[in-house]
Amino acid sequence: MNEVRKAFPAATDGSPLNISLAGITYPDTTYCVNRPRSGVSVIEYIIDGEGYVVLDGKPHHVTHDMIYFLPAGMDHKYYSDKDNPFTKIFMNIDASPLSIRLIEDFGISGKHIFGGNGLKELFEKILVTIHSELTDGEMQAVFHGILIEVFSRLQKSEGMADHSSEAIMLKKYLDSNLFRIVGGKELSAVIFRSPDYCLKLFRREFGMTPYSYQLDRKMQIARTLLTDTGMTVGEIAESLGYGDMHYFSNLFKSKCGERPLEYRNKR
Repeated sequence: MNEVRKAFPAATDGSPLNISLAGITYPDTTYCVNRPRSGVSVIEYIIDGEGYVVLDGKPHHVTHDMIYFLPAGMDHKYYSDKDNPFTKIFMNIDASPLSIRLIEDFGISGKHIFGGNGLKELFEKILVTIHSELTDGEMQAVFHGILIEVFSRLQKSEGMADHSSEAIMLKKYLDSNLFRIVGGKELSAVIFRSPDYCLKLFRREFGMTPYSYQLDRKMQIARTLLTDTGMTVGEIAESLGYGDMHYFSNLFKSKCGERPLEYRNKR
């Protein structure tokens, strides 16, 4: 087995969320992880190949563009396929009240295997981060944002079965590009329809415009990052596609009733 990874010490600054290990694994045919009552949570995205995750004593097949999430406290057992071992990007999360609350708040408690749903770019950002010159604390802030966004998108993907395929494609595209601003023309190219058609379709299926949806999602992420991470307002603004921190601050106030730092300080 080969692995490229970055390890982090236990949090000593009072941070409620700590990523202890992150990287990419290239398993061989004998690769197997077995952690009875694991002290960490793991979330892993399969780039290619295949393997198995054991849940309640039964192996579940996982393959390309799938995610499995195993929370702390449960038995962790997963292994690669002998003929086609998987390659996977991962994060290990120390057990904490916040990590448990995130699972519950995003409605994925008790669920362990998911479709990737366009999340590859987010997991690839993990690899970019561990090879960067950021400090450990700065890396932790980036990982917190990635983890929250992954949970948020998994939550959204669980509730779209009652919508048309075109509407789902539009929403997934927006969810995959929350770190920048998506305009009407760009969105219309996703399903090869006119911007007006996309606007009416999205409003009819989801009760809001694509712009309003993007804004709501961005503000939801911003609120979580403000309360649960040490990212600066400028870092949060940039991560959501806003190059101008002051514009972002004014936008946040118009949607949330107070400026970002006021919101953080009150909590």
